[in-house]
Amino acid sequence: MHEGLASDTAHLTARARAADAVVEPGRRLLDDRFAHLFVTDPPPPATAEEAMTRLRALDGAHGGFLAEILLRQRYFEDVLHRAVADGVRQVVLLGAGYDSTALRNPDLDGVRFFEVDHPSTQKAKVELLGRAGAETPSVTYVPVDFEAGSSLNDELAAAGYDASQRSVVGWLGVSFFLRAESFQRTLEDLAGGSAPGSLLVFDYMDEAVVDGTTPYEGALEMARKVGAQGEPYINGLTPQTASEAAERAGYRTVDRARVTDLVRRYGGDDPYCSDDDFMGLITAERL
Repeated sequence: MHEGLASDTAHLTARARAADAVVEPGRRLLDDRFAHLFVTDPPPPATAEEAMTRLRALDGAHGGFLAEILLRQRYFEDVLHRAVADGVRQVVLLGAGYDSTALRNPDLDGVRFFEVDHPSTQKAKVELLGRAGAETPSVTYVPVDFEAGSSLNDELAAAGYDASQRSVVGWLGVSFFLRAESFQRTLEDLAGGSAPGSLLVFDYMDEAVVDGTTPYEGALEMARKVGAQGEPYINGLTPQTASEAAERAGYRTVDRARVTDLVRRYGGDDPYCSDDDFMGLITAERL
């Protein structure tokens, strides 16, 4: 992340989502019909054939990333809908990037979204939504720089978040870009500002990708690519250490999922994405 500039990785994620939304309906992994609003270069594909060509090129070069980018959102929204059915009315999206959860789920009546992100990326998102005339009345935007020592809970409280009420927190595509101490501190901040019974969903990158020992060459190439763009992967975990980090902060692990699990659960009979297994998700409940 460079001061004043939106995240390159947020744009990469939006491009993948926008291309998936053009694929034949029966084969779409996410169907994010708003992702194209955030894609500036190159333009979104115009046809299903063009979309599949782009997606398969990305998947061929960096197997596993498409599944993670697209299907982790399916997983998160499953958790979200179950929690809302159970009475939760607050959702926090940390490192929200160009997320469109609120736009795509207008049926979540009475649910308030708090989108937390770096000020530069958030400013770019709000401007793009404004140009498109896309209204997000259920969203409160909360600019926070995780690495600058800002108090997450103070910023959320100032935005109207009620720490005495249960919430669902989605923290996707962020943990591996943070220093280990920043990651743990944010977990502790989240726990300190969450009511018992609140849920946290976060994803993590295997430590073998960060230290260069993974057998998945596509993951190593992506690590080199994002590093060259100034957003390197620096925080690697395992399923065990990811759970332990959450538990140290005051959570208990209630579910784990790997890329292979996501493809099996959401990919359909003939998924167009590969399931190279170097990333995972944790769902944790505040004690």
